[in-house]
Amino acid sequence: MEQHLDEWVDGLRTARQDLRWVPSSRWHVTLEFLGDCGPHERDRQLLRWERRARRSRPLRLGLSGAGAFPKSVGARVLWVGLQGDLDGWRRLAAYDQQPHVTVARTRERSDLTAVVGELDGYQGPIWTATELAVVESHLRSRGDRGPRYEPLEFFSLGP
Repeated sequence: MEQHLDEWVDGLRTARQDLRWVPSSRWHVTLEFLGDCGPHERDRQLLRWERRARRSRPLRLGLSGAGAFPKSVGARVLWVGLQGDLDGWRRLAAYDQQPHVTVARTRERSDLTAVVGELDGYQGPIWTATELAVVESHLRSRGDRGPRYEPLEFFSLGP
């Protein structure tokens, strides 16, 4: 899945060097963004996600289509969408979470209409998600690019 999308966006990286492309090694699907958590809240969230994962089931998913946040004109984020068992994904994810993988960001609001159009035809392979990860993000110093992700725990989907 990762290599398939990586090859699809390769030409766009060259054409749109003004975008900050997220390395494929950091692509992920966010179920919920929690922000800063102290140790007590972190432990509570680990228990919460363990229960949610156990109540869920493996999900057949794929990547498909594209979009931008907040919209194509005046965008800050370029994303590829999720397809497949979206009902199962929505039962697992936070209420207002949009199913997507962020592939690029902009420093300034930009018109990404053309690049969204290029990516909108993307249709990736289907895979089965069998676990979720609770991940802590660490911002890096100015010289480094992008956050560092630290998996705290992995939980299997299903009983």
